[in-house]
Amino acid sequence: MGFDIIGANEMLVGFADEEVGYDDDVSGDVDELLSGYEIVGARRRRGGGRGRSAMRQSPGRAPIQHGTLLKEQQPSKDGQLVLPMSSSGTIAAATAATITARPQVKAYRPQRIVIAASIASFFTLSDIKVGNVSQFVQAGTIPAEAFIQGAFGVAMRMDTVQTAQDFVFQVNNVDAMVAHTFLCVVFGRSVS
Repeated sequence: MGFDIIGANEMLVGFADEEVGYDDDVSGDVDELLSGYEIVGARRRRGGGRGRSAMRQSPGRAPIQHGTLLKEQQPSKDGQLVLPMSSSGTIAAATAATITARPQVKAYRPQRIVIAASIASFFTLSDIKVGNVSQFVQAGTIPAEAFIQGAFGVAMRMDTVQTAQDFVFQVNNVDAMVAHTFLCVVFGRSVS
């Protein structure tokens, strides 16, 4: 059973181009495209009519009620979670390292980075990435001390990390003599 999408003629008029090979019967395509959505406010199609004439409003129908065409599904749960971002061992003196985490939740939005004050003076952050997208507005390094546990005004709204997507810190041990372990935790919200 299909749906009449009021105004679909105007939305799909560019698809009826003979050069590209589309035909006038676009209602089946609309039904297929919208099959995964809950349709709100659409009228059920009467009869077996297909094509453009089935999408037009006939003069005898009730006035169109404007409103939401598609209803977005809301997440079922949401909670605050902790993501460990510590190095698995020591990072050699004057060396850069990449620390990668892959949250195993539907969507995780990092909001606060906390780096242990005991090691913060030995490190800088040269990048924070969600997937391959940097969360810095320009290239550069940030002292890790900006994110110690007592810091205030450092709440962030980073991009959402999707299931099994990489969340990456690129850190530098700036101590020229001693190897150090990078100790960090990221607080954020998760929806599933």
